Parts: sequence; C-alpha cells; structure tokens
Amino acid sequence: MTKADQSRSTNIPTLGLVLAGGEARRMGGDKAFRKVGGKSLIGRVIDVAQGQCDQVMISSNAGADAFAGYSLPVVADQPAAGQGPLGGILGGLLALPDGVDWLVTFPVDCPIVPLDMVERLQAVAADTGAKAAFASHADRDHYLSSIWHRDAAKVIADLLASDDRRVRGPLQALDAPRVVFEDKVAGLEPFTNVNTPDDLKLINSALASTVSKQG
Repeated sequence: MTKADQSRSTNIPTLGLVLAGGEARRMGGDKAFRKVGGKSLIGRVIDVAQGQCDQVMISSNAGADAFAGYSLPVVADQPAAGQGPLGGILGGLLALPDGVDWLVTFPVDCPIVPLDMVERLQAVAADTGAKAAFASHADRDHYLSSIWHRDAAKVIADLLASDDRRVRGPLQALDAPRVVFEDKVAGLEPFTNVNTPDDLKLINSALASTVSKQG
C-alpha cells in the first residue's frame, strides 16, 4: 500500500474533479492532450488525482467521447456551459455520489501537485469547520487547486445566478482557509500553470533536467 493509499484509507472519502473545460486559446486548442514528460497533461493530472482521491471524474462540455481513453465519468458545467470554472465545479458538486461529500479540483493545466495536497486541504477544512479550502504557494493563491463540500453548491449556484463567475467569490463567501504549500515536488515548483506553448517547453525542460539529475 502506498503512502497515498494509507492516508486516503483513514480520511473522509473524496472525489477528484479534473477541470478540462477551458478553451485553451493561448495554447492553440487541445491543451488537455498536449504532452508533458511524454504523457498528456490530462493523463498526468488524472494520475495525481487518482493517487489522492477515492474516485475521479473529468469536467468538460466536450462529452464522454472526447475522453473515452480514460474510462472516467465526464460531467458538464452547471447550470449551463459558458460559466467558466465555477460552472465546472458546480457540475462536479451536483454529481457527487452518495457517501462522498468532498470534491477536490485539479486544473488540467497544473500537472505538478503536492502528493499530500488533498490530505492537507481536507485536514485544514475539518479543523476550521470550513466548507472549502484552497492551496497557496510562493505568495500566490491557487483557487482552482481546492476542496469543496457538497454544501458549497448552493453558494456557487447563487453567485452564478447573479453573474458572478469569480472562483474567489464562493471561497470568500465560505471563509475558506488558505493552505500554504512550501516544498517543491521532485525539484519542481508546485501548481505551475501550462497555458502557452512556451510554458509547455519550460516544464518539459524542467522535467528532463529533474530526471537527468535523478539518474
């Protein structure tokens, strides 16, 4: 049993939601399937989510056929497409199965994730009695690397109904605590975003350098 499996077995069940619904205009489209370290971004992020969560789903309006190779449920934005990431989060919360009250979001363009992210987000949310918590690193908040209780759905739905699509909005409304992650992940900066072809080159170079040093 891996360390992730051990921690997962002692925690409240969680469902990981890979947010893959963006238009990826700066990347030139198809961001989720761009290669990082020889593997697609979405494949890498799914691996991370499966290592920390009990179940995993993909958030996208493209439909299940677009992700058929991953054998995972695909959920659409709610209440409709065009709501930004909050629509994806709401779709995931509304799709939570019975017995799972916590949703953890993993942006598809953020492949470097601390191996204890879910455990720490969940612990801080439990300690503070909050219905959400989010990650932060190097004085930068990462609102989409976050955990949400199913009760957060109404708060998000109300904000979307008032045309407020900021992810920060429901986190503020829920008094969500910031969880600071200080350490690098295998020598790489956690929560690094891959939004452009140049970002892709940089992270591939960093991964190659890390593998070379380990070898």
